[in-house]
Amino acid sequence: MKITVLTLFPEIFPGPLGVSLIGKALQKGLYTLQVQDLKSFAIQGRVDAPPCGGGGGMLLSAEVLDAALSPLPQSATWIYPSPRGKAFSQEKAQEWSQKEQLIFLCGRYEGVDARILEKYPFSEVSLGDYVLMGGEGAALAMIEASVRLLPGVVGDPTSLLEDSFAETPAPLLEHPQYASPVCWEERDVPSILLSGNHGAIDQWKRKQACALTRRRRPDLWNRYVAHRLSTLSESED
Repeated sequence: MKITVLTLFPEIFPGPLGVSLIGKALQKGLYTLQVQDLKSFAIQGRVDAPPCGGGGGMLLSAEVLDAALSPLPQSATWIYPSPRGKAFSQEKAQEWSQKEQLIFLCGRYEGVDARILEKYPFSEVSLGDYVLMGGEGAALAMIEASVRLLPGVVGDPTSLLEDSFAETPAPLLEHPQYASPVCWEERDVPSILLSGNHGAIDQWKRKQACALTRRRRPDLWNRYVAHRLSTLSESED
């Protein structure tokens, strides 16, 4: 996978993408990261302009962005992190992990001239219902979520199957996890996990995941129940 990031602050990258398993994957060439400094495309030393119609802040100039974006392939997946975009999800990360190239445009200030989003095949994608100083933080999170799904990045790929949101289209939150020591500060590891009965352990994990999802994310739980009912109805037919 090839990842291209366009930003006013290239020093932010690779950041967390350069450490741990994600960093090792970068060193091994399981993915590549190309960071382009938008300031190198400045026109008369400027990269921004005030918004037409008034309002606070500045917008990244369409002329500057066009110069940076025009050489990039239209066949890539183009992403503009934006709080007004569709919500990012594990399902989207799985989709992106299958792509050959991802292009991230990181906005700053009040964002970018809307004509750039019209000219190029960008999808606006939101990390959540809040606003950051720029798109770099969101891009880092989206890239990490996608790259960790690439073959060879995570040592034990079976661990990905138990992640929160791993089950699509009806995801559950991940069950609680425990490690040694068996007793810590008078808190014991659930005995079922020490039983060696893998069937019972799997049932316990499933039950815990369901209970946690129902309590913390009723929206996901309702989606899960609806999917289960739909599956049962189809099997009866």
